[in-house]
Amino acid sequence: MFFIVLSSIVFISSGTLLSFNQSSPSYDIVCPGDTLVFTCITSGGAVVWRIDNAIRIMSSTYKTDQINSFVLTITDITNNTITSTATNESVTSELNGTIIGCSGDGIYFKTLTVHIAGVPVSFINIKLIPINNNTVLMNWYYEKNDEVHCIQYYNITIISDDNINGHMISNKSSATIPSLIIGTNYSFIIIPIDTIGREGPPSSLIQYIWNVPAQVVNISWDQISTDSITIWWNINEDVTLHYPPVHYIVKVHNITITTDTNVTINGLYPNNEYTVYIKPANAIGDGQLINITVAIAVPITGLLTGLITSIITSIIVYCIMKNKGNTLRERSPVDIGPIYDLPTISNEQQEQVIDTTPNTAYGQIQ
Repeated sequence: MFFIVLSSIVFISSGTLLSFNQSSPSYDIVCPGDTLVFTCITSGGAVVWRIDNAIRIMSSTYKTDQINSFVLTITDITNNTITSTATNESVTSELNGTIIGCSGDGIYFKTLTVHIAGVPVSFINIKLIPINNNTVLMNWYYEKNDEVHCIQYYNITIISDDNINGHMISNKSSATIPSLIIGTNYSFIIIPIDTIGREGPPSSLIQYIWNVPAQVVNISWDQISTDSITIWWNINEDVTLHYPPVHYIVKVHNITITTDTNVTINGLYPNNEYTVYIKPANAIGDGQLINITVAIAVPITGLLTGLITSIITSIIVYCIMKNKGNTLRERSPVDIGPIYDLPTISNEQQEQVIDTTPNTAYGQIQ
């Protein structure tokens, strides 16, 4: 093995680069303050490092060196194979974009670029999930997911009824907030802090109404079949604020639980009235119950069917009776029984002859 140095060009006879990688940390984007290590393995008895165009040649007789803030060290020599590292104990944001190169012969270099995370950014998809009537779980997503590991912690400010009520520290993208009071309006502000203490932008003010749900309004319903209705309503909430998720308990002849603001009720009977009860509820408790009365009518198709059936039945009965009368008149005397001669009465005056012969039985003279 021999070296030839011409200006900034270095040639090492028979040297070969076997591998080159960022061995620590395991993630590609490095956080400010991290220890950054590159590992290079060569054969041929030497290794050449190049950082910001500065070159160092290392071998078994020259095992340590330094380029700027990177310490170069040969950590192992086995036969003719050399393992070496370039280590920066605490990287700064100024190193972002630095190109690190390694070679076995000084001509053919493999290069890697240093990527340092920037200043923290804001969040997306902030959600609040009630656990019970005094505890809420809040979680969120960091906008740059490939740099989230560089956030050291989150500073959470808790405001109740426009007064700062406390602070919390969370080292992950969620926090459980206890001891909430029913009927209180809360606000939360989240600020990310990275590994060197840089603050990101605060989240927008997250306003949350910690209370049972308000009574539903604008209830309407429609009969959709002989035994079914659809009923719907509106929720009485300010769309600019956050509320605990609501579900609705709807009771008629059975109970239906839904998270929608409408429900279809089956199994009703025509010509009946039903009372429908609707109660909103959430993890904190139940809202005010409201009810309406619905009347299930017989659809017009059913009325027409009944009317037509009645008319047809009447016509059939009429025809039967008429036919029976004609049959009676056409029958013979034998068919209808014996005929008797009845005396007749005449209004004409008839002449009577009176006998005037004396009756001698009582001594009368003729």
